[in-house]
Amino acid sequence: MQYNEKDFVQYLTIRRKLAPKSIKSYRIRFLAVVKWHSENNLELDKLSFEKFLYQLRERKLGNAALNTYIQAIKHLDSFCKDRGLPAGFTDGIEGLPKTHPEIIILTIDEINRLCSIRSQYKNRNGVNCSELDLKYRTLINFLSLTGCRFEEAASLQIKRIDLANGRATLINTKNKDNRYIYFNGPIKEDLSNLIKNKEPEDLVFTNSKGNHVLDGDFNNDLRLRAKTAGITKRVHAHLLRHSWATHMYVAGVDIATLATLLGHRDVQTTFQTYVHLADETLKRASMRNPLVRQYVSPSETLQTVKDVIENLRLLQDERFEYKLNVEDNLLYFQLKVK
Repeated sequence: MQYNEKDFVQYLTIRRKLAPKSIKSYRIRFLAVVKWHSENNLELDKLSFEKFLYQLRERKLGNAALNTYIQAIKHLDSFCKDRGLPAGFTDGIEGLPKTHPEIIILTIDEINRLCSIRSQYKNRNGVNCSELDLKYRTLINFLSLTGCRFEEAASLQIKRIDLANGRATLINTKNKDNRYIYFNGPIKEDLSNLIKNKEPEDLVFTNSKGNHVLDGDFNNDLRLRAKTAGITKRVHAHLLRHSWATHMYVAGVDIATLATLLGHRDVQTTFQTYVHLADETLKRASMRNPLVRQYVSPSETLQTVKDVIENLRLLQDERFEYKLNVEDNLLYFQLKVK
């Protein structure tokens, strides 16, 4: 059976209201499935799709990759039902169990170093690239401070950013819900310079030609900056989001609030993704149980209190005079407004 690719993309766009990036991903997998069935002279049904998934597993594809094919064909299945075509070829096929690979986050120091790197760009094909460093550096800083997804930042329009209050409104997000993100500090001035003399409908972040920033170009630039900063970890845009979320959780932000800030509709998504990254925090939380607390050494309790205070990042706030020390079983803390 022949499937109309253009009609399928139209269905995903209009009826399912999917984001362009998701549509592109599902289209690629749709074409791969149709091609395999054509090469093997098979009609798409439950058994043939099961065979297709099995041969992908034989090629050592993981569950996450297989789930992208399952989701794509589930959309094709709903498309066929909507168009009155033979359907039901994903009935009984569920998503495979997700695994959570270890995520190595960036430390606060590494993020600060990354944001401080300045790069120079030569003009290309007659295009002036003198502002590209400010554009990329501000975008890196924005992702690091807000925890938003790369595409959410790359699609942000000027009219949806409130510099005075350090807030931006994200629309057309992954879960279809609008949400606020927040920022503060020197980035306000950088953002002001980026959007100066532009129209409200224009994008905040653009490439050298004033167009939408591509994730591939941005990640390539990010990796070069990371190398210059002496960071040996595999750095990419989504790592900034992972790092932001983990630092927020370790700093004591509850999981429900964190889920809202991240734009997760299901708090379980946040829990499954980030709780395992903060084992030490969970261990210390378990020590608060009255039955356990009596066995925790006083010195460890002092260290826990010290860590809680340090998570407030007061040392980096020049408005305060700040002293904190643990010595001879005594915690000394002094905070004074300058």
